[in-house]
Amino acid sequence: MKNSNIIMAVLSVLFIVSCNNNDNVGEIKPATNATATPFIGSVIISWTAPSDSNYYYTLITYKNSDGKTVNKKVSRYDAVNGLATTTIGGFSDTNVHDFTLTTHSFSGASSSEVKLTGTPEDVSGAKDYVLGTVNVNPANEGASVVWTNESGVDVKLIITYTDMLNVSMCDTVDAQKSDSVALSGFTSATNVSVVAYNVSDGAKSISKTFSVTPIIDHDDVIYSNIEYLTLQVPGTRTTVTQDDPYSYGKYEYTIVVTGSDPHNNINPLKNPKAGTILKFRYMATQDWTLEVFWADKGGGAAGGRSTRVTIPAASTWTTFSYDYGSEMTKYNWAGKVGDFFRFDEGDNGGVTIHLRNMHFE
Repeated sequence: MKNSNIIMAVLSVLFIVSCNNNDNVGEIKPATNATATPFIGSVIISWTAPSDSNYYYTLITYKNSDGKTVNKKVSRYDAVNGLATTTIGGFSDTNVHDFTLTTHSFSGASSSEVKLTGTPEDVSGAKDYVLGTVNVNPANEGASVVWTNESGVDVKLIITYTDMLNVSMCDTVDAQKSDSVALSGFTSATNVSVVAYNVSDGAKSISKTFSVTPIIDHDDVIYSNIEYLTLQVPGTRTTVTQDDPYSYGKYEYTIVVTGSDPHNNINPLKNPKAGTILKFRYMATQDWTLEVFWADKGGGAAGGRSTRVTIPAASTWTTFSYDYGSEMTKYNWAGKVGDFFRFDEGDNGGVTIHLRNMHFE
């Protein structure tokens, strides 16, 4: 009798705990106003999400074109003013597909199922759909080609244009997802032509042409009346390469600093210096200290005859401009034909510097 009472007490406790767990889970209402709209290789499903603050996400279950069951979660945070929309892509057929929507709460409750059907459109229209979303926007010294592809259908874009040296450029890019690609190498109004094609059947769209004028900084323009300073290579504890010949050729460099006291000499001046302000465009992965050693024709760098200026890191092209007039006077550097200076790129390794269009003005 005593054991029987103990068993009954334990069962009562379990019953109470079970009831409390159910109370914690609670209930959640199902999605309402669910619709399925045909789209290229996909189905767009929309519904009204529960207004309950405990609502967490909606689970959409369906079978893909291969007959495999797929689950997709759509968070409450993806809904706009209570309306949720998602594109179920990746279909290769045009059959009717069944979709089941189940809402779930933060506390673990799930709603009753909402069922609906949808039919994907043929994927052959993907090329025209993607091409219709393409736009070409001005960018620094080039353009940005942007497009939208919510269908998930594999499409590629063929982009052609002529650069500033009259060289025909042709890029093929993956456009299966919404994205963008940067074009470079032109400094005036340029026609950019885009063709889309389906990977599945190779069918191509018509060509669409855009005229775009790039964004140009005055300091990025090459002027015939300016003497641009060039680096002597190889340097010391630096690896120097000349950048894309289609943009700035011998006036643009990438400098990778490999050790302490890195430096390159500047090739001797062909004309007397145009002024006391040293200017160039640069990008750098970290702050670095430019030390200029003033050297006369036939001479070399000498200790105590230099100027140090700290230059901040820059992830985009930035103009450095500094008036060295007082230092030139101090060190009696006239900047005559044949004079030069040693260009020291910091004190230690580990920095990469992109440099272009260095000159005096």
